[in-house]
Amino acid sequence: MPLHRLKNYYPNYRETLADGQMDKISSYSVYAQGEDKVGSAKDLLVDDSGHFRYLVIDTGPWIFGKTVLLPVGLARFDYDNTRIYVDGLTKAQVEHLPEYSDDMVVDEHYEERVRGIYQPIAQGRSSRQFLGENYVSTEAQNDSRAGDLRRMPPIGNTASATATRNDSVAGDLRRMGPIGAPASTLTEAQPRSSEHNASIYDQETGFYGLSDEDNHGLLRSYEERLAAHRSRNWVE
Repeated sequence: MPLHRLKNYYPNYRETLADGQMDKISSYSVYAQGEDKVGSAKDLLVDDSGHFRYLVIDTGPWIFGKTVLLPVGLARFDYDNTRIYVDGLTKAQVEHLPEYSDDMVVDEHYEERVRGIYQPIAQGRSSRQFLGENYVSTEAQNDSRAGDLRRMPPIGNTASATATRNDSVAGDLRRMGPIGAPASTLTEAQPRSSEHNASIYDQETGFYGLSDEDNHGLLRSYEERLAAHRSRNWVE
């Protein structure tokens, strides 16, 4: 699922969100653990459905002057003071984040590298109550994973007795659908990367889930408003 910069996805978003709290995302400073400033927000990345997925952070003079991505669920917002806090984040983690540039394509491999750095922080959000019907509970994720594995035939159970072990493993993996999706809805012709991207955000709630505990209620309302305006403009 491709990602878009907010100003490209909805050019008039400032007029839509002009309430003095988030009409300019570039006015927010980003702080790590211990009140250490690690950068400033530049933009938001949204998916095709209009959901916020990443904050684009310019580390400026604080950390090597590079631009990095922050999964939106890890950001705790202080709207009144235009600050974003990332609880548990260290400068060392920011230093190891892969660099982001405006002209790059954020693919699955890049996102996995980003999540790898933030993994310890995301794990601490597992008990959150997430906002919106598009988010899947941890229990549901576990159930769907177990269901998918049960649908898989044992490795090595191929139709041909002369098939190699590697062939059987590849065959089994191709028959596996995305987590939570019925195996019957997929074909071997579908690339696994697109299957992954289409649902990974709703599964990885630790990274992308919005919660009241992190002051995301207002952000969630902005997200819904943008999606509604986008849909209305398409219809018109």
